[in-house]
Amino acid sequence: MRNILTIYRRELMSYFTSPIAYIFICAFLVVMGVFFFFYNPFFQQPNPDLRNYYSILPLTFALLIPAVTMRLWSEEKKSGTVELLMTLPLKSWELVIAKFLAGYSVMVITLLLTMTVPLSVSLVVDLDWGVIFASYLGALCLAAVYISVGSAISAMTENQIVALLSAMVVLFILWGIGFPQVVQALNNVVGRLGTGLGWFGSLYHFENFAKGLVNPVDIVYAVSMTAFFLVLNNFAVEWRKF
Repeated sequence: MRNILTIYRRELMSYFTSPIAYIFICAFLVVMGVFFFFYNPFFQQPNPDLRNYYSILPLTFALLIPAVTMRLWSEEKKSGTVELLMTLPLKSWELVIAKFLAGYSVMVITLLLTMTVPLSVSLVVDLDWGVIFASYLGALCLAAVYISVGSAISAMTENQIVALLSAMVVLFILWGIGFPQVVQALNNVVGRLGTGLGWFGSLYHFENFAKGLVNPVDIVYAVSMTAFFLVLNNFAVEWRKF
């Protein structure tokens, strides 16, 4: 645990001693704010709520989270410091967990800052805080999956741009296959297999949270997907030892 905390602090500080975290947080808040104030007809709704505001989270995550994860391993490889890390008395999985937690912490901080929107809106209209809580729980689960995906991809290349673009492609696919239209199109091509593939779509599971439903199946999805990509990340790191 001490090794994980040491690497975690190092990684988290590296985000905030460079412009990366600040640019990411500002970009995220601007995208969400623009959507809320200019594209979301909040005050025109007969019963205003924030479901439309939170519905943009999966797409925003797919667009911006790769900017957080691209440097986690690619920068270490390019600078050669990953070789130094491999010589330290650290297990690969400790490095993987620590780097994942650092990226995840940036996302948690960012999501906490978005709380200013529901808190401000609650001064004007009554909100269903159960739905808001479920939406944030879903966002935290989704962020864990996306960061684990981006981290695993970063561990496979030493080029940060390649890591960024590759993660964006994979996350857009993961987001897109959950759409009912995509599932139906896949069913037309590969039969009921399309429904099975659609289950892996992040949108499919996040929509339940956005409706205020906390389904254990959706939490299991997030935990299992995160664990799978962290294991894949660990394999990519271990491969460098051979």
